Parts: sequence; C-alpha cells; structure tokens
Amino acid sequence: MYESFYNLKEKPFDLHPDPEYLFMSQGHDNAYTHLEYAIAENKGFVIITGEIGSGKTTLINFFLHKIKQDIQIGLINNTFAPLRNFTKMICQEFELDVEGMDKVGMLDLFHEFLLKQFARQKRVVLIIDEAQNLTPEAMEEIRMISNLEAEKHYLIQMILVGQPELKYKLQRRDLEQFAQRVTVHCHLGPLNREETFRYIRHRLKVAGAPRQNIFRKSAIEVIFKYSGGIPRLINILCDTALVYAYADTRKTVDKKIVENVIRAREAGGIFSAEPFEAPATDSAGGASAPAQAAGISEQAEKELRIMGQRISLLENTVDHMARRLNELSKTRDQRDDVILELFKMLKSSMESRVNTLAQLNHLRKKIYIAQKKAEKNRSKQNSPFFLRLSGKKNVPK
Repeated sequence: MYESFYNLKEKPFDLHPDPEYLFMSQGHDNAYTHLEYAIAENKGFVIITGEIGSGKTTLINFFLHKIKQDIQIGLINNTFAPLRNFTKMICQEFELDVEGMDKVGMLDLFHEFLLKQFARQKRVVLIIDEAQNLTPEAMEEIRMISNLEAEKHYLIQMILVGQPELKYKLQRRDLEQFAQRVTVHCHLGPLNREETFRYIRHRLKVAGAPRQNIFRKSAIEVIFKYSGGIPRLINILCDTALVYAYADTRKTVDKKIVENVIRAREAGGIFSAEPFEAPATDSAGGASAPAQAAGISEQAEKELRIMGQRISLLENTVDHMARRLNELSKTRDQRDDVILELFKMLKSSMESRVNTLAQLNHLRKKIYIAQKKAEKNRSKQNSPFFLRLSGKKNVPK
C-alpha cells in the first residue's frame, strides 16, 4: 500500500520471521553465539527461551540460513501432539516410513537412521519450536530419544525453543534428568531504548528506504514505551503508523500519528490503556507470582476503562478518517482509486459502529410514538361520540 510512497522495495515491518531482517541486538548476538558453539562442539541439548514476539523464530531461521555444515535438520512446530504421536512426528519429519509400527519399532527405526547418518559423517539436528507446550511425558520421550548415542558422540542434537514457561517447566522434579542434559541455555529479552531506535532504522534500511529517519525520535520513544521493546509489537505499531502517515500524505511519522495508532488499538482492546511496564522478576529471571497476580487485576480494570472510552475514541477515529479522505481526494490519481475506496469502506464501517447507540435510541423513540398513536386511536374509536357517528345503536349519550 505505502511502499512506493516511501520508496521501499517491500514492507519493512512485516511479521513473518524473515532472517534477512534479523537485528542483532546484544541478546540476539549472544543467543546466536551459543547456537554456533553448540553445533560446532556437538553439545546435545540446547534451550533458547524468550518472551512472545522477541524474535526467537527469526533467529532460528537466520541460524539455519547461515549454517554451512553438512547437517540434516528436522523442525517440529506442532507441540500439542499427544504423546503417542510424538515419536511418529519426529520420524516423519526425517521422512521415515513408520506406518503400522508401534513405539518400540519407531524408536528402533530412528536409531538405525541416526547410525547411518553418523557413518556418513552427517549431523542430525532436531529443532522443536514452541517447546513450552510440550507435556512432561513428551519431554521424557524426547530425552529417551536423546539417549541414542554412539561412543563419545551424540547421534542427534536437539534445540528446544520456547517461551519462559519452558525454563520453569524444566525445574520440575520429574524432569530433573532432562534438565541435567541441557548443555547450553540462553534467554532473549526485549530491546532497550537505543536498540529500539537502531532496530527500526535497520528494518527500513533492509527494505530499501533511501532515508532511515522516516520515524522521528519522539515517535520512536512512544513506540518503545508502549511496546516494551518487544520486536513483534514494534513491527505492528510501525506498520500501522506508516499506513496512517501515508493516508495523510505525510513523509515523516511523528509522535501524534503513533499516539493515534495506539488509541485506535486501545479502542479494540488490543493494547492496554496504560504504557507498558516490564513485570517484576524473580531471581530466575521470570515474572514473580505477586507481579503476575497484580497484572491480572490491573488488566481487568484497564478493560473496564476501555469499554467506557470506546464510543468516543471511535468518533475521533472517524473524524481522522474523514480528514484523510479529504487529503486523498485532493491528490489522488488512478493508482490511488482502489485505496481510496478501501478507506471509504473503512470509514463507513466505523461510522456505522459509532452511530449504533444513536440509531437504537431513534428506533425506540419511533416505536414509542407509534404505540402512543395506536393507543390514542383505540381510545378515540371506543368513545361514545365516535360510535354514534359511525352509526352504532344503543350508544349512551
């Protein structure tokens, strides 16, 4: 939509985990170094944790793109699979035919496969994404597969990638044997303020922007404050802000545009009404129990406030859309006709939602007036005077 307006070759803040857009923050660089070390030294189990949207999958894709060794890689994303199917999923990921086999047969077949790869001096790596969803039983199954070793060498390396819950899950007593086999672990945290500035400009540069100062410093400051330095939230804010700025034919995104984006998203209950604040952490690096409990209570209060503000916020958004339409109408050409129609449809939809209460009250008023008229007519028709005029007999005077 806005690429040509800003002279971009593609959207710079797309949510797909494209390794070309990976920004090497201090945390990402540290995690990548750990991955390189684990693969080079054949270090068995590797655990990568990070908050939702912190760039874990993008980092893994970048790692797979850069790796030069002769390695056969399997990737599992569906971590909700029941235990009886997990070994089968692993075998199928490496294109092994296990139809009709029980678990013992599948394990034997997979062991034979690993031995063949080892004899050919080929490495086997299994990556399990969203690993925080694995049940303790499935994790024990994975540990058993990791026991398939040759003398002094791992036959398979496993990289488990997940949210912080994975780290806490490994502290369970029944997973003690699993945790003992983890040789490399690192955690991806959010970007700091300086990294957020560099992150936004890095993505603009990769997307081909002739200038990386499309976002003013004041706008980036607001983006950092509300995203908490989480790359996925930064991308969402930046992409929407570019749409708003493009609709206003603005070459630069300022603080006001970003605040309008946040207000519109708050109206839909997507962002909280208050600035993001990092939760308190315990010594293990996770959110403490009191902070989690407080977060739930605060979120409930925020949602109540948002409900009360929604109608007025929608009215402001409709006014903003009307100003955009006026600007577009002055400068549009044939290429913009389709986009203009889309904005008109959006404006119409938002106006409809804003006027819902007014329309409902209007309908109620009409129904009330109609009922009063009907009652008045019935009363008039039943009056003695009206009955005598209509020619009815035995009507009292």
